[in-house]
Formats: sequence, C-alpha cells, structure tokens
Amino acid sequence: MTKGSDTAKKTSHITEEQVRAFLKTHPDFLKKNSDVVEALTPPERDLGNGIIDFQHYMVKNLQKDSAALKSRYDVLIDFCRDNMSVQAQVHQAALRLIRTNSFEQLLEAVTLDLVSLFDVDVVRLAMETDKPGRYDTLYGETNFSGIVFIDPGTVDAAIGKKKNVLLVDDCTKKTPAGFDQIFADCNELVESCALLRLELEHVQKQIILAFGVRHKDRFHPGQGIELLHFLAQIVAHQLDDYLHDLMV
Repeated sequence: MTKGSDTAKKTSHITEEQVRAFLKTHPDFLKKNSDVVEALTPPERDLGNGIIDFQHYMVKNLQKDSAALKSRYDVLIDFCRDNMSVQAQVHQAALRLIRTNSFEQLLEAVTLDLVSLFDVDVVRLAMETDKPGRYDTLYGETNFSGIVFIDPGTVDAAIGKKKNVLLVDDCTKKTPAGFDQIFADCNELVESCALLRLELEHVQKQIILAFGVRHKDRFHPGQGIELLHFLAQIVAHQLDDYLHDLMV
C-alpha cells in the first residue's frame, strides 16, 4: 500500500473531536448551513421526577415540518416548470395554426405539427354527423387525414354538456363515449387522451379535437385545462372559417 493511500485512509474518517474542534473554530457554520440542522438529532434532557422535556419533540416536529415544506416547494417548482413548458408548446401551436391559409394547411398543422409539438401519438378532429357519406367525399379520410365522423350526441356524451375539456388518465378503465369512433383504427393504441370541445360559430356542428397517447397518466383530471381550452378556441376559429367556405 502506498504512502498516499495510507494518508487518504487516515483522513477519510472524521472523529467527534475533529467535528467539535471545527465547530468551535467556525461558530457560524450552522448559521450559514442551516439545512444541516434538519438532519441532526436534538438532545434529550432528563429533568427527573418524571418530567418530560417537550423541547426535544418540538425540535423534531419542526424538522419534520421543514422537510415537508421543502418537499412541497420542490413539487411546486416542478409544476411551474412543466406549466411553462406546456405554455411554450401552446404558444408555438397557436402561431402555427393562425398562420395557415387553407383547410388543407390547417389539417396538416393539426395532425402533424400538434403531434410533434405535444409529443402525442395521434390528433383527431371528430365531427358529428348523421350522414357521414355526404361529407366523406368532401373532406373525409380519403382527402384529409385526421378527420373522422362520429354519431350525433357523442360530443356531449363524451365530454359532458357543460364541459369543454375531458382528460382521461386510463382509457381502458374510463372509456369515453364514442371512443372507438374518435380514435378509429388506433383505439387499441390510445391509453390516455384529452378531448376538447370546438365551438364553431358559423358551422353549426359539434366537433372534438382529440389527443391520444399510448401511455397511461399522460393526461389526468388534476391537470390545468386553461391552456388546452385556449388551444381549442384557436383551432375552432380557424376551422369554422374554412368549413364555412367549403359548405357554402
């Protein structure tokens, strides 16, 4: 064994006396490194006659509260980072959507760009109609990828009459109404989904903007829906104009 390794072995173990000496020569160490205090075990005092020193337990509780607060703080930071990331994605998507100049470009942005921006597996526009054959030749799957037709009443049944967004964490356990129609040909792939109601002013039709992902818990009811609702409004505005032009 070399001399250097002997020295490293000797200095690798810090004794209590060395710690005491260090703290005495650096009395402000714990003040500057208050997080270290949280890991220390406070001393217990024996006051005799069955008297319990509650200070020990108070300090321990304060340490637990401090650790819990730090944990919540870390969760909040992660949430803010995720929210900012989603916000940036929605802004990029909105810019891409409002720059479209035709129905074809809008469908391309929805079915291709949104898939990439939001890292999902499929994006669909599901339109209610009782005569799918009438519209299929106009803007069906043979002409525009991403449009599917669903039965009348499916939008309200799937999302809810007074709701605009539905987030599903596990589609195998909580399958929305019309799921097989909305995600036709890929319904077995989708494990988690987001369904957004599109409100079209000129074209009196119920339409869903649907996001599907092959992993569970990608979308869940606890998520904020404001940004998704904003995105739905952008798509609805553009889609309303283009569909109105096609149908007149």
